[in-house]
Amino acid sequence: MNREISTIETKETDTLATPEDMLSYEEVQDYAHKNNIKSMREWFGFHNVRKGGTPRPRNIPGDPSKYFGRREQWVSWPSFLGTATKATQIIKDEFCDMAECKKWFADNKVYTVTQFREISKSGKRPDFIPSAPDKKYDVKFSELLCPKKSAYISFEEAKKLVKGYGFKSYLEFREGRRNDPKKLSVVPCNPDKHYEQSNEWTSWPDFLGYSRLRK
Repeated sequence: MNREISTIETKETDTLATPEDMLSYEEVQDYAHKNNIKSMREWFGFHNVRKGGTPRPRNIPGDPSKYFGRREQWVSWPSFLGTATKATQIIKDEFCDMAECKKWFADNKVYTVTQFREISKSGKRPDFIPSAPDKKYDVKFSELLCPKKSAYISFEEAKKLVKGYGFKSYLEFREGRRNDPKKLSVVPCNPDKHYEQSNEWTSWPDFLGYSRLRK
């Protein structure tokens, strides 16, 4: 039998009701349905008192995704609000693999963590993309983000360009870059660090085109 919604409204300094008094997942879900809440944004807007919203009862969690997520009951906002279709109503273990996740970041031109969080907050993040993809795939968040367009040419293009100068050391390269900034500004001043990020860098002799063996 469903328990009643608390008539005690929350204030900014209030805490939740005791665990025993908190409503269950199904009861909070029913509360959302009765108030015709259809999205995550509508949920938070409904309880935004400063903007004319309804004060949230104390036995209703402020963020159901976090509250029920800690209790391993959460699937997704569409599932919770009953707005998911059969095609999108997937369980939390059915996220896409990391390659597909990276493709989604690239296709949607998501360059920063802040940008991703804004998409999640707006309710536009697809169910197949985890809310914390870095933790899901155990990688740095930067490995998932869409690469920003570089001001520098590719590794192979840079190798071809600098080999034409006949540099025999890192110091010669640095000096040559300073002396001919117009042509060599498209090559990073620290190419070893820049191209190491794409796992293309091997050594200075390889990059500059000279042998380690000196006569």
